[in-house]
Amino acid sequence: MKNYISIIIPTYNERENIIDLINTIRTILNGDNIRFEIIIIDDNSPDKTAKMVNNEFGQDETVRLFIRKNERSLGTAILFGIKKAKGDIIVGMDADFNHPPEKIPELLSNLKQTDLVVASRFIKGGGMEDRVRYIFTYFFNLFLKYFLGFPTMDNMSGFYAIRKEKLWQLPINKIYQGYGEYHLRLVYLAKKYGLSIKEIPVFYPKRKHGQSKTNFFKIFFQYLFVAFDLKLRNDKI
Repeated sequence: MKNYISIIIPTYNERENIIDLINTIRTILNGDNIRFEIIIIDDNSPDKTAKMVNNEFGQDETVRLFIRKNERSLGTAILFGIKKAKGDIIVGMDADFNHPPEKIPELLSNLKQTDLVVASRFIKGGGMEDRVRYIFTYFFNLFLKYFLGFPTMDNMSGFYAIRKEKLWQLPINKIYQGYGEYHLRLVYLAKKYGLSIKEIPVFYPKRKHGQSKTNFFKIFFQYLFVAFDLKLRNDKI
């Protein structure tokens, strides 16, 4: 039997992107005869993201919508989706088209030889349309890799594929917390727990619609704190 893929997409105020994204993913995966489900975890978006998804895909068994009304956190939303997933492979991605859906089949094909596949902006063939952010993030990742011992060139990707059985070997309740820093924990602890990791190149375009919810300089210090915390507590996690 072919693998069954669970694509986890957390949303908050993504009504301008989400329908197009779901349709694009469905077209790509149906074209490759990949069995899949798309899990949308919406943190009760004021812009009615969830209502749009329900109106458009309420009768579609491949799209599963969950609305969280009492919590808002990217990390715990992804964890919620993972625990609901029926597939044996988990794909994590954002809702804003920074993560090109066309890369999903390549993530899956590379998973045959490794435990965790990460789409990376900072290896040959990768990049970002936002050049200022690219340069700043690139040097931060060099620091993470060569000074703190992180395993990849893009430790903040958020676009990855992993077999669920391998993911459950990790302390996922500790990994999936807060905002995007969860990916730092994911790759660092994947390495620590002996999982093999491979990066494939990806190019991030700017988001199609809406405004980013990321305060770049604020999260930089948060990511730095998490990175040092992982390094200092290496034997206690």
